[in-house]
Amino acid sequence: MTVKTRLSLFISLLVGFMLVLNLGINDYFICKTLQKQYDRFTENVSVQTVEMFKAYWEGTNSALSAASNHLKLATRVAEQTFGETLPSEEQLKEVIEQTGVSELEVLERVQGSLIVRASMVAGRHGQQESIQSHWEQSKGTVGKGDTKGFFMDSVPRGTEALISGYYIENKSPFIIRAAVPLRGFGPEEAIQQVTQYEPQVLEIGIWEVDGEGEPKLVHGAGTYFAEDIGQGLLRKSGQAIAYAKVPDSVIVRSSYPFELEGTPYRLSLAVERIDIGILSRLHARNEMFSAVGIFIVLMIGTWIIIRATLKPLRSIVRKVGEVANGSFDPPLKTGRRDEIGELALQINVMSHNLKKHTGELKAASDENERIKEQLESIIENTVDSIVIIGLNCNLIKVNRSFCQMFGYKEEEVLFRGIKEFVDPENTCFTQEDLLGLMNGGTIPPREDVWKRRDGEYIKVSASLSALRSSSGEVWGFVSVLRDISTKSQMEELLRRSEKLTTVGQLAAGVAHEIRNPLTTLRGFLQLQQESGKLNLRHNDIMLAELDRINLIVSEFLILAKPQAARYEVKDVRFVLGDVISLLDSEGHLKNAIFHTRFIHEPCLISCEENQLKQVFINIIKNAIEAMPQGGNVYFDIERPSADSVTICITDEGVGIPEDIIPRIGDPFFTAKETGTGLGIMVSQRIIHSHKGTMHISSKLGEGTSITLVLPAFVEKTG
Repeated sequence: MTVKTRLSLFISLLVGFMLVLNLGINDYFICKTLQKQYDRFTENVSVQTVEMFKAYWEGTNSALSAASNHLKLATRVAEQTFGETLPSEEQLKEVIEQTGVSELEVLERVQGSLIVRASMVAGRHGQQESIQSHWEQSKGTVGKGDTKGFFMDSVPRGTEALISGYYIENKSPFIIRAAVPLRGFGPEEAIQQVTQYEPQVLEIGIWEVDGEGEPKLVHGAGTYFAEDIGQGLLRKSGQAIAYAKVPDSVIVRSSYPFELEGTPYRLSLAVERIDIGILSRLHARNEMFSAVGIFIVLMIGTWIIIRATLKPLRSIVRKVGEVANGSFDPPLKTGRRDEIGELALQINVMSHNLKKHTGELKAASDENERIKEQLESIIENTVDSIVIIGLNCNLIKVNRSFCQMFGYKEEEVLFRGIKEFVDPENTCFTQEDLLGLMNGGTIPPREDVWKRRDGEYIKVSASLSALRSSSGEVWGFVSVLRDISTKSQMEELLRRSEKLTTVGQLAAGVAHEIRNPLTTLRGFLQLQQESGKLNLRHNDIMLAELDRINLIVSEFLILAKPQAARYEVKDVRFVLGDVISLLDSEGHLKNAIFHTRFIHEPCLISCEENQLKQVFINIIKNAIEAMPQGGNVYFDIERPSADSVTICITDEGVGIPEDIIPRIGDPFFTAKETGTGLGIMVSQRIIHSHKGTMHISSKLGEGTSITLVLPAFVEKTG
């Protein structure tokens, strides 16, 4: 299929899709717009009708108020004119002319009923009416059982309504009724005006809604609301709308709530409108004819334009094929100044640049090959072993020094897992280290143990770095290994030499410390031998000197005697807490108050519990002895990082001079009168065996703080 055919087909499908989409969108929005307009029209008619009804209602109330005043005046004039006797026809006419009322009658109360005794209305004389019915319709000051006052009701007279006023006097058996017409005010006039100016409105009804009872039609018509659906609309709380289809149209029924003088009403409205579906189909048919015409014209024009546009591209395609085969000359020749001409010009520029860059790439490739050979030569001839490890922890590349150091051939180690060459339990590099390298971190060189081909393990100094691509993505790791077995042996000899030196210092110190008490013992014994007398005071001094010799020897044995340490995982908070509980009574006797400030999270360490307790006992006893007048001792345990735990013990004692602090820990050096100087030395040795550190800070007159930093126990995963 040619480009011309594909473009024509693509444009045809695209245009067809857009036309169909346009038809669908237009139809959707037209239906939505018409629906909103119809709903808005229904709502506006409802609101206007309610407002007109309220206005007519207010006008009716004003008319009723005026009629009430008029009728009160007329009945009082009639009462004053008639007195307690029945009026004559002339008297009735006189009062009518004087007051301007339409009707005037005199009724007599006879056994709960009213009988017309005098009236200017033809046929009314002698008619009987119920007093109860008048009171039920009345609006005035007379209640049931009252015998004096004025009240009103309405009486229909043909096509108009008359407002009647009744006046009752205690002593008179007669009741005077006067009536005036009430024209031009009422809900029916409001409904008539709306239906007159809005021919789409079929009917309007005013319904009185009271509690859970049935809605009661009080004005207008309710034909479309007689069935269950219509009654359901009237019972809903807010505005409600329902639709019913009839041939070629839709009947919209709506119910709108409102109140008058605290009484709830609902306005029912039935509107006829043209079916939106009919309008939509008519519009869609017209749009379809227009779209087909546009589609045909557009396809013909597109075919002509594509054919004319693609014709000059043949030479461009031929030139691109020559460039692809490595022939960059001669350049394209075209006299066009449109996009095709610009394309030909850019192809000429591309050919020139490709020719230039191809030469540069060949030179760069030769340079890269030379650098690669140099790097491979450096890697192969370096003294250190180099191992390249993939992300799956398999060995990808090793150099010649690795093979010589560990006794392997290169093909024997490639693509084997690194766990085959290191002790998985004791390797210095963990999964967390690899993740840290991948995230941009670094790892300093560490000591590690690798296995030779003969099964022997050798100690090496290992460094590990991440290998990244040009985009920064990690694709592997490189490790440089250096044999440090000889170095480790020399360091072990050096440590032994240092131990011998320390033992010599200790021996000299012990000899010096023991010599003084022995001299004292010898002197007192010679004195007693010469005098031949037993001096008990001298005996006490000699016993004290013997105790001092015993203390020095005991401390020396603790320091010098190797002890088998059994390390266990313990929470240092509980270990220190046990020691605090043990020494709390001693501190209380010397007015030392202990304060613990431990963090709430676990602080696990690998330790020999008894040795660690000995350290805490030495430090706490020193803190108590440093406060002869008593004071506070603070115990703080924190986790400054995930791999360490810090224990800080602070007292408020006399403090230590700054020039003495560096000498603390030397054998037999002490600032106390009764100390041996070995307690801190033993404590430092225990902390060092736990791979921790001890730091002492002090100020004269303020106190001393001893900080211990121990490695936290981290459970190995994977």
